[in-house]
Amino acid sequence: MDIRNWSLDQIMQLPDSVFGNRFLVSVQSHIGAAGTVWDISEIPFPERFVIWELHVSVSRVGVENVWCRIAFGDQLPTTTAQMDGLEPVFNGLGMQGAGPRQIFVTSLTPIILTRLKIPNQATGRRLVSEFGGTGPGAGYCTVSMVVSSIPREIPDCLISV
Repeated sequence: MDIRNWSLDQIMQLPDSVFGNRFLVSVQSHIGAAGTVWDISEIPFPERFVIWELHVSVSRVGVENVWCRIAFGDQLPTTTAQMDGLEPVFNGLGMQGAGPRQIFVTSLTPIILTRLKIPNQATGRRLVSEFGGTGPGAGYCTVSMVVSSIPREIPDCLISV
């Protein structure tokens, strides 16, 4: 059955199994000392998609504070000002302030959000991250999202008459 004309609210009430294959979109960054680096995913998001999971983890040696910001974008930023202009992946996640917000993560406390079912529209954009730290040392940050596209068709047996 064709469901392209259904509202997003109706589609989101369908069982999880009709949303098709889930796949990973991720970025990984490395800082060798105090500073900021940016990364953009190789894989773009589908036009309309569902976020099922988010994982943010870091490892650091000697870096005092590390943080990351995540957003949707179509180009790799090279400045914090460019990152400021991107759309946050999750409004309200991170330190209070303008988005995309800084998310402080330690090696012992990764962020793992599962059982999400958040619809989104990225129109071919990609996952963008900004990773920074203070003090001497090194750090790595990995941000991974599990996503799937939104179905356009479902089996007729799901709709009772």
